[in-house]
Amino acid sequence: MNILCPVCNKILSKNDKSYCCENGHSFDLAKEGYLNLNLKNSQKTGDNPQMIKARQAFLEKGYYSFLRDELIKHLDEDDRLVDLACGEGYYTSAFPCRDKIGIDLSKSGLKIASKKDKSTLYLLNSIFHNPLEDESCDKLITIFAPIAKQEIVRLLKKDGQFILVKPDVFHLYELKEVIYRKPYVNEVSLIEIEGLTPYKELSVRKKVTVEKEDIMNLFMMTPYVNTTSADDKEKLNDLNNLEITFAFIIDIYKKG
Repeated sequence: MNILCPVCNKILSKNDKSYCCENGHSFDLAKEGYLNLNLKNSQKTGDNPQMIKARQAFLEKGYYSFLRDELIKHLDEDDRLVDLACGEGYYTSAFPCRDKIGIDLSKSGLKIASKKDKSTLYLLNSIFHNPLEDESCDKLITIFAPIAKQEIVRLLKKDGQFILVKPDVFHLYELKEVIYRKPYVNEVSLIEIEGLTPYKELSVRKKVTVEKEDIMNLFMMTPYVNTTSADDKEKLNDLNNLEITFAFIIDIYKKG
């Protein structure tokens, strides 16, 4: 997959520890290995270091490995794949594709990803303005992140696939029972993407006992951390462990 210069849109070529275009624009690789192509100076900088640290600690325990294993089944070595909002690369690093790129706006996440995973080129950039050529990707994947609909359609080749992972109805319900007086189930519906056709829907689910030291890390990596009162958060510290349902939907779309 060719990477395009964010200044002039010409193809970037790797030259030792930098990427350059024919017009002389040059971008250095960070010491960790990721490439910063973000010229927007956006206020949005991806997940904060605390959330990244909590997610890394939780995922490294293998709680979501069954989801990662299921995703791998839908990928091939020859796929040209981009992981949109790849975070610290937990899923990306395991994907078997020989040509793969991870994109995120979190420097904290990309520092971790690029240090550990040399099989992927990680780009610091918005997923809504990708520095990649039209119709250059076989597979695109988004896991628990906003959906860059227009970019997804633009980047996919004909017959290419977009893989979307989202929470199912009862995902983390037991956690919500602890922190909320009125726990609620997740609303789930098929997301329409103009230019793509729903191809397959899968449901993966597992009930797991989460240990005390991992419960707070799980909570910290969810959207609930921003909407839960301090008193309700404190309830989690009283738990020694908690049996929690992990339930996900994998929607696969195809570009005709």
